Amino acid sequence: MSLLLGIDENLLKEKKSYITAKEILQQPELWKETLEIFKNSGKQLKEFLKKIDFNETFDVIFTGAGTSEYVGNILEPLLRKESKVEFKSFATTDILNNPMNYFKKDKKTLLVSFARSGDSPESMAVVDIANDNIDNIYHLFITCNKEGALAKSSVNNEKTFLLLMPEKSNDKGFAMINSFSCMLLTGILVFGKNSKNVIEDMEKIIVLAESELKEKYEKIKKLADYDNKRIVILGSGILKGLAQELSLKVMELSAGKIVSVNNTTLGFRHGPKAIIDKETIVFDLVNQDDYARKYDEGLLEEMFGDETADKIIAYDIKENEKISENTDETVIPESKKIQEIKDKELCSLFIYLIYGQMYAFFKSQYLGNTTDNPFPTGEVNRVVKKFEVHKFNK
Repeated sequence: MSLLLGIDENLLKEKKSYITAKEILQQPELWKETLEIFKNSGKQLKEFLKKIDFNETFDVIFTGAGTSEYVGNILEPLLRKESKVEFKSFATTDILNNPMNYFKKDKKTLLVSFARSGDSPESMAVVDIANDNIDNIYHLFITCNKEGALAKSSVNNEKTFLLLMPEKSNDKGFAMINSFSCMLLTGILVFGKNSKNVIEDMEKIIVLAESELKEKYEKIKKLADYDNKRIVILGSGILKGLAQELSLKVMELSAGKIVSVNNTTLGFRHGPKAIIDKETIVFDLVNQDDYARKYDEGLLEEMFGDETADKIIAYDIKENEKISENTDETVIPESKKIQEIKDKELCSLFIYLIYGQMYAFFKSQYLGNTTDNPFPTGEVNRVVKKFEVHKFNK
């Protein structure tokens, strides 16, 4: 009998949930492939950036819709602290409404488009508007579908560089699983200060993720089996974008039956904290920056003392007595497994990601949903339906 996340493979197929389970579990393998793709494409990418005279005077705009937007929302604060380049993250869904709120006609711009399919209506529309309204515009397409409109438009286009993700990253299930993590890793490799260090750490993180997927699914399933109607996911800094993504995963895979919201550790106090009641489970993605971590500790202590939430959970990668005292559960790898990983922030991103994906999967199972397609009658689609894109006249 073959088990995936502790569930019989045949039962998962029966419940139309096999694809999502498989896609969560295969991520470490695809991260290995992503590292190889970067190594093999590095020379051509450097030549492209040299040809366009890429330098710190450029605006680099990360863009995408939904989960693809959140890739950029993680990258922007991650890269800003280590570069003089002006990194920005704007959703295609925002740009398309009001293009010149985000584009500057006379500013050299590298538009980095993240897309699973590359076929969402906004993807090409934003590229076309950028081409028409920015004097010096260049493109980097990071996408998972070689047959998508975005990928095809890069052919014979000297102002565009295409980075295709591993073939299996073009998820067959409803939720963006492999696509998100592979595009995120690629963004870090392309724009990070030291790709060699990232590769060295990611090789260790891959091993850790493989073991965490095997060792933590029972603990995560137990959390998902609590009858919580409201989910709150908190994260600050680079973890803000991850909180957005993990919150969306719960919303999608629960088919909207669960109210799932996200916020920052400090922003949550300013009104949104009102959502907490006795049917609420709160997840805090604990920051690995020592200064930011103090705010996690303070908010957890406050919420635990309030006794208004049903459960308070922390995702962390190092032992912390103050955090464990002020939570109902801390999900954390064994300390010896992360000792050799130098970049603890990078580690937290990918480990918290798989914890959150497993939680969304098991919550969907708890609700009896068909996880591979939570909306079998088509109210929400894997790729957004076509809609009229209006001509933009500045």
